[in-house]
Amino acid sequence: MSNGGSGLAPLTVPAMRPLTSLVAALLLVPALAPAQASLGRADSVFTWHGPLRAGALLSVRNYNGPIDVRPASGSEVELRAEKRTARGGGALEDVTFDIRTGSNGDVTICSVFRARSTCDGERHWSDDDSDDGGYRRNVSVAMTLLVPRGAQVKVVTGNGALTVERVAGELQAVTGNGRVRVANTDGPVRVTTGNGDVEVRDSHAEVKVTTGNGDVSVVTAEGPVDARSGNGRIDVSITALRARDDMTFSTGSGSVRLTLPASYSGELDASTGNGEVRSDFDLKLRNGRMDPHHIRATIGDGGPRLRLSSGNGGLEVLKAR
Repeated sequence: MSNGGSGLAPLTVPAMRPLTSLVAALLLVPALAPAQASLGRADSVFTWHGPLRAGALLSVRNYNGPIDVRPASGSEVELRAEKRTARGGGALEDVTFDIRTGSNGDVTICSVFRARSTCDGERHWSDDDSDDGGYRRNVSVAMTLLVPRGAQVKVVTGNGALTVERVAGELQAVTGNGRVRVANTDGPVRVTTGNGDVEVRDSHAEVKVTTGNGDVSVVTAEGPVDARSGNGRIDVSITALRARDDMTFSTGSGSVRLTLPASYSGELDASTGNGEVRSDFDLKLRNGRMDPHHIRATIGDGGPRLRLSSGNGGLEVLKAR
């Protein structure tokens, strides 16, 4: 058709891109979409929210600072991250956030200090900080998260306290230095701290706790429980035991007090370098004699191994009232 002398440029159609190139370009889009890096640089308080499907894993990593996890009212994760500076250097602008959503619905939230993201692996962001003049230690991030109850949760911080409440899925909590408090959980709980007390309350599944230096206190409706401390007291109360698993409670220095269901049966191996062993349960001694520092005996009908040990402290095995 003629343009009728109107002065309009003739209509041109761009050449078609090869189909293989077009498909390749489209395939790149999903790979780029999940990552949101370098967020919140100008914010003293950074906030974010996003969906988390039921049963998905929320992984939170912080290089320095506490993490507080609480239940959300809906199906979204809500993050509030407050940057804090101490005297001696560092700036709020040094900290950003890296948020990644996997194709399976998992969500990962990481703090970033001067482009060193905690998402890149614990070894990378926990290395010696002499390359940044130690400023990393002077800028911390206090994270508060509202999490759907059905989620699985993993929280890790290089330095800071961890508090987690009302998580139904599996929970893993790790801090290089700081106390850990966990309450009202339905799934398995695993806690590790290099230095700090650990408290677990109202748990309804397996609990494993390790601290390099600190007291351990666990109250669970259903075991098993494994608790270890390099230096500190261990106090564990288990209401019911359905699984027939071995359990270990050990400390380098400190007492161990374990309260078990009155119907418990197992093989006791209790040893202390400087202290005594006391039991509410009737004991059938294996070696036929009572050694106040090391007892091997059968409780009830026998069964899984129950090991208690302390380098310097008393050991108690009590019946639940």
